[in-house]
Amino acid sequence: MARRKGSDGVLKLFRKFALLLGCSLALGAQPSMAADDDFPRLAGYMIGNPQNYWDASYQKDLASLDISIITSFPGWGGSKGYNTEKAVKAIKSFNPKTKVVVYIIPEAFKYPVPTAWPGLQQKLDSEGWWLSNNKSVISRILSDFGHDTYVLNMSTWAKPDSSGQRLNQWFASYMVDHQAAPSPSIDGLFTDNVFWKPRRDGDWNMDGKVDSQNDAAIQAGYRAGFAQYLETLRKKMPGKLQLANIADWGVPKASTPEYKDKWDGGVIEGLIGKSYSVENQGWAQMMTHYRKTMAQFPASNYAMFHMDGKPTDYQTFRYGLASCLMDNAYFAYNDEVAYSGVPHFDEYDVDLGAAVSKPSTSAWQQGVYRRDFENGIALVNPKGNGAKDVTLEGDFVAIKGTQAPSVNSGKTVRTVHLNDRDGIILMRPKPAKRPAAPTPAVDTGS
Repeated sequence: MARRKGSDGVLKLFRKFALLLGCSLALGAQPSMAADDDFPRLAGYMIGNPQNYWDASYQKDLASLDISIITSFPGWGGSKGYNTEKAVKAIKSFNPKTKVVVYIIPEAFKYPVPTAWPGLQQKLDSEGWWLSNNKSVISRILSDFGHDTYVLNMSTWAKPDSSGQRLNQWFASYMVDHQAAPSPSIDGLFTDNVFWKPRRDGDWNMDGKVDSQNDAAIQAGYRAGFAQYLETLRKKMPGKLQLANIADWGVPKASTPEYKDKWDGGVIEGLIGKSYSVENQGWAQMMTHYRKTMAQFPASNYAMFHMDGKPTDYQTFRYGLASCLMDNAYFAYNDEVAYSGVPHFDEYDVDLGAAVSKPSTSAWQQGVYRRDFENGIALVNPKGNGAKDVTLEGDFVAIKGTQAPSVNSGKTVRTVHLNDRDGIILMRPKPAKRPAAPTPAVDTGS
């Protein structure tokens, strides 16, 4: 079930609903589109095998999160007498507030196209919508996935079909018809691989020549194509969330003006725990990447700080969660061996309440970063800072847990020891409704 418990949680939900209702009446917005204001915000990126969303225990685990991304296809679950709509309704029966969005990918597709997708291969072939190099009989270009997955030309240069639609518009309509329309209970779609630039050279502008993925004009046309794709989704699915894989929007060279404030959020995939993770370069680099990506969205958004790791590596988990809490993203943790299942941690049962200080961009004490919330605080000790002991201005209480009892001891503390690359959540002894943010300490670096 959802982690919010007790009469205070009910009161918070009532205040939140009243606030959202007032905003919707004033601005014409839909309350369901607003992000949660309580932390930690929890997400699930559950697109891998097994896709057993018919399993009641899995449904209950997904319902414990604020938002989940699942994957399906036409005919999914048929052998079990199930379908996506039934699965989403079951998840929401455990927690009506949770949101579920469904995975799609227009950037590349398997070839031959699986027969589950009726008419898709014939359309892609007949319209010539595969990215081509015009240098061989086999003109399709392998994607990053390799093997049997090939790049599609989602740019604004792809040739329109007889109805005047380019691939980006037609594909959006096709996916709404085959994924969204049969499952009206979903909260939206998640579009994978919305890159800031192409990953492959090819004849993007359809002039018979191979274009470099590093050409600024090609990059702009590529992003404009995805922006047009998003516009089509909005028209076909009014009031629904549109999320994207936003993993590379934060790289230093990335420029994404065509995406600015257009998407509702997405997954900053693999910030920690992957061979390609930005955190491998350092915590500061990761946080710069994180903040740059967050700046691409309106204040209320569903951006997700995603990491992989061992479900029993509690220190690295705390480090990731605390890093996430330095800004406003949802936190999504996957077991390093699969994009499925919902690992549970003691910290998931904590209600920090709303943030009472802005996202943390400078160290608070001895290189340790801090952010304050209604009911507690989060501390993170960056990678490379060494073990640190920090002193708090008053009493705080460690959460009571079973997974790392030496850390989550339930004890009252004023001094906290943090290992290098570590983090912790501490609660206020008597949480105030809106405690004032503390005066930032001067970090001497000692």
